Amino acid sequence: MKYILIFLALVVGFFYQTIVYRKLPVPTDTLIGLYHPWRDLYAQQYPRGIPFKNFLITDPVRQQIPWRKIAVDSWKQAQLPTFNAFAFFGVPLDANVQAAPYYPLNVLFLFLNFPVAWTLLIMLQPLLAGVFLYLYLRNLKLSPTASILGAITWAFGGFTISWLTWGTIVHTSLWLPLILFAIDTRRSSLLGFALVMTLLAGHVQIALYVTLFSAAYFFWRKRKLAPYAIAVAALLTSVQWIPLFRFLLESARVGAVESWKTAGWFLPWQHLAQFIAPDFFGNPATLNYWGVWNYGEFVGYIGVIPLILALSVVTVKGVTRFFVVAAGVSLLFMLPHPLSRLPFQLHIPLVSILQPTRLMVLVDFSLAVLAAFGLDRLRHRTLQESIFFYGVALAALWLTALLMHIDVAKRNLVVPSVLFGGFIVWRLVKNMPLAILLAITIIDLFRFGWKFIPFTPKEYFFPTTKVIEFLQNQPKPFRVMSLDDRILPPNVSAYYGIESIEGYDPIAPKNYEAFLGASERGNADTSKESGFNRIYTAHNIDSPLLPYMNVRYVLTLAPVKRPYLREIMREGETRVYEYTSALPRVYLAEDINTVPIQDEALQALFERTSAYRGIWAGHVDIMNAPVLADETVSIVSYGTATMRLRVAAINQRLLVVLNRYDRRWRATIDGDSSYRIIPVNYLFMGVVIPPGTHDVILSYH
Repeated sequence: MKYILIFLALVVGFFYQTIVYRKLPVPTDTLIGLYHPWRDLYAQQYPRGIPFKNFLITDPVRQQIPWRKIAVDSWKQAQLPTFNAFAFFGVPLDANVQAAPYYPLNVLFLFLNFPVAWTLLIMLQPLLAGVFLYLYLRNLKLSPTASILGAITWAFGGFTISWLTWGTIVHTSLWLPLILFAIDTRRSSLLGFALVMTLLAGHVQIALYVTLFSAAYFFWRKRKLAPYAIAVAALLTSVQWIPLFRFLLESARVGAVESWKTAGWFLPWQHLAQFIAPDFFGNPATLNYWGVWNYGEFVGYIGVIPLILALSVVTVKGVTRFFVVAAGVSLLFMLPHPLSRLPFQLHIPLVSILQPTRLMVLVDFSLAVLAAFGLDRLRHRTLQESIFFYGVALAALWLTALLMHIDVAKRNLVVPSVLFGGFIVWRLVKNMPLAILLAITIIDLFRFGWKFIPFTPKEYFFPTTKVIEFLQNQPKPFRVMSLDDRILPPNVSAYYGIESIEGYDPIAPKNYEAFLGASERGNADTSKESGFNRIYTAHNIDSPLLPYMNVRYVLTLAPVKRPYLREIMREGETRVYEYTSALPRVYLAEDINTVPIQDEALQALFERTSAYRGIWAGHVDIMNAPVLADETVSIVSYGTATMRLRVAAINQRLLVVLNRYDRRWRATIDGDSSYRIIPVNYLFMGVVIPPGTHDVILSYH
């Protein structure tokens, strides 16, 4: 317990800026410093924009935080987090693993305001990671000092620091040592719990690696555990995996199999240097990074002393052998060579979309364990060999930096060299306490972490501006779009409850991508590449498809003159226009067309410009005539996953709903749930409404 309290104190020390100065370990400075209308909010004090620390860290504010906010808001409304209405014209939220909608630690958000809960979620990562590894190492009979060294290395090493602000990736990996502890102690219930937490924490690829690593360890240790643990974990997490697999079938990401050819997909050979000196190629936080994109994927630094200690036990038999093999195999498949490229060349399902650099989680974890073993074998002769090996590698980096006159590399080799020299001195002086090694490692890793992680004022956490407040106060539903990528980036509007036609996600519906791509090109040829890569934005204000997107407001930094745009407000450089050609979210179609196949509906939308259209592949007895004055549809109440409508139809009509068609939507008319929702207008959904006045409920399940 004493050592766990010591580790807790270390975590508090690392986050001292949060404890003392109320600064949050959240990269919201990139949101405020890069994008409007937040730049406009601070324009008087910072005409050139608020300085931000690390341009590399923008995904947490553009993905993880908005997605978690949607999930939390659903729970607070006593609803299952099944639907995300704020991007892609509506997608399943429970299929988005990175939203972590069912992660049990989301309970923090039910009792604390969102910024505080998110901050605690971030701070819990190194704390739980370190405590769990300490427990595992102590169970292996390692000394408390060695166990605390391993815990520090794992909790503050390169992989953890690189992904700390995401709030998902590290949460997925931190349960690994608890899983191994459960395997060794034959605690089936604990194993099931840890697996559930891993699978729900928010990252598919890391969860897959943790699960495979744990399975290999289980068979290697030849332990016996009750099979119910695995079965229960699979059952409990099915609420996440079943929607995911179902959504993958309609996703554009499944077909994205050429990413492996891009630079940075594998760990470049030269970036092995970052195990020795993390900033040999510079650091994005100091704006001097000159390596292959991107820094965060490549930095496996665990500290100078832990690495030397880990290398000292690579030839030792016993438990260490498993971690040596695990680190070696993982590193092998991270590097670019014919064997590691083979799964991608063969387009092996699932494997071909997994970025190998994420195997760093297993490399760093294994090295942390080996470092702990190395400290307990400090007097073993192999330590001299590892010191020699590290010294040769360090000398090679110095020679490279000097011969190529790389000033950044030379500066960033000084600290590793000093630490290396200090370790040699420690070895030469007799009876030096181990506490010195721990202290040096802590200073080394804390310095590395503080350099990379931003700590931002709490006022920067998604502040409200005049533009945002205006959009929040308008009657829903409607969507917005930006004509400039510097305004309201995709997903961010979701934090404020504002729906956008855009989105940023590695998984997006194929039909949405085709529709938006056609809108941008101005033609219906879906055989051409859309040009989107994870980030989906639209700027073609003249597209004939735009009215169907239910865009009511358009944001821009420059004046735009169109007969269907009316400027209604400004905030700094940000202008808000009302798009007067927008169709309402729900309408009764008066121009009915059928096409042989659904794909031809897109072409039909381009061919005729009448607005209230209903096009689908099929035949239903619906009058193709203008809607009469007494035929109306109104939204009685609107929720992101439920709409209540009042529909009056003299004739049988097609009700068009400008949400993306999804089989999980259900229609109930006057309490009758037998009505079918059909795909219309290529992307959207419709319901055949019988004559009369009806109460219609559309709900997502």
